[in-house]
Amino acid sequence: MLQQRTKREQNKAETRARLMAAARREFARKGYAGTSLRNITSQAGLTTGAFYNNFKDKKEIYLAILDELSSTLRNILEEAIQEFVNAHHSKNKQTSTLDLLRVFLKGIFKESTHEQYLFEILGRDGLGSNSEFWPYYLQITQGFIETMQRGLKKFIEAGFSPPYETKGLAQLSVMLIFSVIFYTFHDRSNDLEEYADTIAAMIHGGAKQLAAWRSDTVNAGNKSDI
Repeated sequence: MLQQRTKREQNKAETRARLMAAARREFARKGYAGTSLRNITSQAGLTTGAFYNNFKDKKEIYLAILDELSSTLRNILEEAIQEFVNAHHSKNKQTSTLDLLRVFLKGIFKESTHEQYLFEILGRDGLGSNSEFWPYYLQITQGFIETMQRGLKKFIEAGFSPPYETKGLAQLSVMLIFSVIFYTFHDRSNDLEEYADTIAAMIHGGAKQLAAWRSDTVNAGNKSDI
């Protein structure tokens, strides 16, 4: 009995995975509006009955893919942040923080190329073209910004720079990273290394300047108290 139940659960999981894989491809190629349940089930080699055993409708599987997208984005960023922190702690004197940032960003861009379908979905329907899902995309973007902000705070703790307000730099960094990924999928001739170098320089210089302004503000406040 238990073995039969386990087999059924395994079959259902495999069916769901096939539907999700097919839906990712179709949504990436045609967008939400241009994709039908027939497209998805045909690509998966399954029946509509199999679809309805796993999802209520097209919207539900699309939202499941958005959840997957959000988790994938956060994992890519969190792993890159941790690698940066580890590299910073173990770096030799010849390796600058700017060089580590460049490696950090190149890692994010490289990983993004392995998730082509997910980023194409984000690029196709995630820029306001489908208002029905705009709140979900805002939530994904905000989650990515919060992850980046936590990462910047880790950078400060690791000695990357003196303290500063990280929210604005996190927002700008995420916008730049997303823009690079979108343009890269539309134009494969883009040089990811050059983009990584440029954004690394902006983050590095921006963090230093923000920290300097914060220090000047604090010092000016201390002088006024004397």
